[in-house]
Amino acid sequence: MSDVILIVDDEDEFRDVVSALLELNGFEVLETQNVNEMYSHLENRNISLILLDISLPDQDGLSALKELREGNDIPIVLLTGKGDINYKVVGLELGADDYITKPFHSHELVARLKNILRRSSSNNDNGSGAAQNDDMIVFNGWKLDTHSRTLFAPDGENIAITGHEYAILSALISAAGRTLSREQLLDHIGANSRDYTPFDRSLDVMVAKLRRKLKDDAKNPQYIRTIRQVGYMFIGKIE
Repeated sequence: MSDVILIVDDEDEFRDVVSALLELNGFEVLETQNVNEMYSHLENRNISLILLDISLPDQDGLSALKELREGNDIPIVLLTGKGDINYKVVGLELGADDYITKPFHSHELVARLKNILRRSSSNNDNGSGAAQNDDMIVFNGWKLDTHSRTLFAPDGENIAITGHEYAILSALISAAGRTLSREQLLDHIGANSRDYTPFDRSLDVMVAKLRRKLKDDAKNPQYIRTIRQVGYMFIGKIE
């Protein structure tokens, strides 16, 4: 069964172009131009991922993202012409899985969506708990499965993490006890780091979200220590 992607954008021509691109790559696509219709689709269809524009006629896309995140873990990608770093930071803080600025390369969009959907599928498949295997990294009772890219809390709960958060955590663990610079961590994020620079707040936002999921206090950290003006260090106990 094909993944179903819902495009929420008020530009008819843009929706047509993106819809055609996604259908050529094997996705089923639904379209809407406002938030109200988006909720109608969510009630009636099993949506795999939402491409959400920020500027919409009936409601701001960021406020819609905040509402969705209160009771829904569906992958959401902000797709917008607003390239200001503040929009990117706010979107990530509100729970967006990714942020793509128009114009974009078609191959990049498809690659990002496939990566997010693959990660989401892995999280769902492993929701019943973690099994011990050679790909499991254990630290302070937490388990990071490097095969499924899944994080499990000490009580066995599957903690949903984004691809960027996984890349940051696995890189820090691999270099445990050593400082990784901001540039090194952005390199570990991979090809999708094109929109990020070592001097914006995006990396700090991603680390802050990861800390919240790990219940790690930045002022008295157990796992991730901030090295001022340099980067971050993993200080957890790896078993």
